[in-house]
Amino acid sequence: MAGAADVRSEVHTSLEVLSELYNYNHWLFNKVRPFVGETVCEVGCGIGNVTQFLLNRRQVVGIEPLAASLRQSTRRFRDHLNTRFFNGVLQDCPNEAVPAGAFDTVLCMNVLEHIEDDVGALYTMCLLCAPRGRVVVLVPAHMSIYGELDRAFGHCRRYNRKTLAVAFREAGLLPTYSRYINTIGYFGWLWEGRCLHRRQINPRSARLFNRLVPFIDAFERLLPLPFGQSLLMVGRPDSR
Repeated sequence: MAGAADVRSEVHTSLEVLSELYNYNHWLFNKVRPFVGETVCEVGCGIGNVTQFLLNRRQVVGIEPLAASLRQSTRRFRDHLNTRFFNGVLQDCPNEAVPAGAFDTVLCMNVLEHIEDDVGALYTMCLLCAPRGRVVVLVPAHMSIYGELDRAFGHCRRYNRKTLAVAFREAGLLPTYSRYINTIGYFGWLWEGRCLHRRQINPRSARLFNRLVPFIDAFERLLPLPFGQSLLMVGRPDSR
């Protein structure tokens, strides 16, 4: 079992690899773009692989616990007055830097799976969200492909529509949209993590995937399938 320091190192290394995959990052952001408003709290902003697409929003607050990643984001976006960053974990919120009810969008991409108490994390996101706002979550999908990559990255779990919807509802969020994404990536993750037992993202495979993104996107538009490497779910605070 990987120690906390090993997990942090693997996560930061994977973010560095993913930072080079502009097509992939832009593709994922395009999936969440319709649900993103003007005041955004990004949970687990990392080194800014998603933040770079939020710079036209009125306000962006990034939460990031890894000091090395936070330093990189702070340097990268220091000239953008609409961005600020909080060095801490979601459990430290709400607070003065990340106030309750202040955001029309709480965006959490590939972070929830790292948090043992996922319902508690979603409840905190609900607190940060304005009454008419949205919580937008992207997570790894399907425990059937959970493997060495997941363990190395500190993933507590992978989700399906049912398990994530249950967590949303227990946290006081009403799911309003869900979709599986990246059918091709499902097979790649299965091969790399379960068959080859890799513990790091293969940069060569990642670059190849990045070049194929336009074709994968066209395929999924024509033939959406009921599974994928990732699951997108959107919810709003349940006011009942």
